[in-house]
Amino acid sequence: MLTRKFKLYIIISLFSLSAALGLACDHPSNQESQQSLFDDFITEVFTQEVQSDTLSLNYTLARPEEYGIIHTETTLGEYSIAHMKEELLSTEQYLNDLKNFSYSDLTANQKLTYDIMLHSLELEMQLGDYLYYMESLGPTTGLQAQLPILLAEYNFYEKDDIDRYLELLVCVKDYFEDVAEFEREKSREGLFMTDAVVDRIIEQCEAFIANPEQNLLIEYFNEKIDSFEGLSKEERDIYKKENRKSVLEYVIPSYEILIDVLHELKGTGLNEAGLYYYPEGQAYYELLTKIKTGSDKSMKEIIDMLDTAMGDGTLEITKQVLSDPMIFDKFESFTSFPLTDPELILVDLKTQILEDFPEPIDVNCDIKYVHESLSDYLSPAMYLIPAIDNYSNNNIYINGNDMETLSTIYTTVAHEGYPGHLYQNVYFRNQNPAPIRNLLSFLGYDEGWATYVEYYSFQYSGIDEDLADLLEVNSEMVLIMYARADIGIHYEGWSKSKALSYIKQFAGDEETSTKIYEVLLEEPGIYLPYAVGYLEIKELKDMAEEARGEDFDIKEFHKFMLDMGPAQFGLIEDHMEAWLSGEEDMVQGAASE
Repeated sequence: MLTRKFKLYIIISLFSLSAALGLACDHPSNQESQQSLFDDFITEVFTQEVQSDTLSLNYTLARPEEYGIIHTETTLGEYSIAHMKEELLSTEQYLNDLKNFSYSDLTANQKLTYDIMLHSLELEMQLGDYLYYMESLGPTTGLQAQLPILLAEYNFYEKDDIDRYLELLVCVKDYFEDVAEFEREKSREGLFMTDAVVDRIIEQCEAFIANPEQNLLIEYFNEKIDSFEGLSKEERDIYKKENRKSVLEYVIPSYEILIDVLHELKGTGLNEAGLYYYPEGQAYYELLTKIKTGSDKSMKEIIDMLDTAMGDGTLEITKQVLSDPMIFDKFESFTSFPLTDPELILVDLKTQILEDFPEPIDVNCDIKYVHESLSDYLSPAMYLIPAIDNYSNNNIYINGNDMETLSTIYTTVAHEGYPGHLYQNVYFRNQNPAPIRNLLSFLGYDEGWATYVEYYSFQYSGIDEDLADLLEVNSEMVLIMYARADIGIHYEGWSKSKALSYIKQFAGDEETSTKIYEVLLEEPGIYLPYAVGYLEIKELKDMAEEARGEDFDIKEFHKFMLDMGPAQFGLIEDHMEAWLSGEEDMVQGAASE
């Protein structure tokens, strides 16, 4: 799973950009002036947004001063309805300013940035109708699950960063108090989570703070301080003491605040089924689908796409069985890929992909393992996106270092590493895109690409070719089943019995099917970016293959997708049509002018 930056929703604040840039009135008609003003505009947007909280700034820029950004107050930001509404007002002004530009006078790259931003912010405005439906807590992707890793990996580029980090720990308590109050408001609105989800999050919080003195944020900080060059022994001891004090006095009490408010509100949830059964739940889920997938397809078209893919998968498995009657025996006896060491897998994949993908940029990547206190709740693996001006250093977390986990980790490392998230993000940053594009979230593109190459990597894994094909199709069908059931539960209003009936066709037994159903209830839409994003990329590949015929080159297709960078799939398709017609200058979207 890809871990995005800390902010749990992206609504870009503009404040008084119109006055600052002189965009509210007439624009010069001169094309060069328009282009210069647009660059000033998106730069100003970037510098204001990236400073909205200290954690986001640290993860986005290693050298903020080179972007004209001076560190000010250390903050995690705010999480409240009032603050969200303020940001929506700024977003509205943003859209007005954006629309004042003469689109025809912009360069090809500027037009791409314009289109991406316009569509993104229009969706953000729509999200403003459902603020109480938003949720910052969740067993897998929630604030309480991801914040420990994000804090642990806070970058210490220089000594001042250590000081800011210690100040940031103090801010955690205020932020969690905001979240607690938001949950109370959700409860009053009749939109609080189910008791089952409450119990899961409480268990997670309790596990994280169970051994305060051995907390991840104490142990890992001490290791980072010991390896930080230029500190005296006295300074190291002082920093370790201050960190321990802040973890014990601010971070752990913050988790206790969440535990207390969840106990307080448990039982106030009015809906034990999907979003469909909330007053505006179906409409919210439809919008959530657009935001999470980046697809401009209607819900019916997405459902049809998933159903068709499931049918195609069933047909493909049937063909494989007819071709190799022993294939299921191979499937049942499969226990491990030849390579099981994540570091060796990265090296292997980096070489294997050269025939089908552009040559990777040479960067470093550290493999780390999820702390024991978080292992029961986090995803199997995650990649932390590096700063846009320091993408040579990368981190991948693996959840579990036991042989059972590592035996089948090959394709997961492909998802997170090469040619997945690490490869795609480094490639994009190396194109020197407009900085604002690094702040816009496109989970459908990100997770769709990583899922597409994860399945692609079965052919690199060194196992029997027929078995690799079956494992690929099986993985695809499982993912599509999750996504289709998710839509059924939250958009179509499937009852528990209907959902279980559908899931059991693929999962087999009642116990497994029930667990899947509960996961889908916990975090609506969690699998949609993976499944829909993957199928959208497959559609684009099929489109290119049909158009090019015998001249189709898979490496050229992959380069096109990487050059475009994260964006909405409808927009990518428009540019693909230009690419297929030979208008190359229209599709080098990520490259800087």
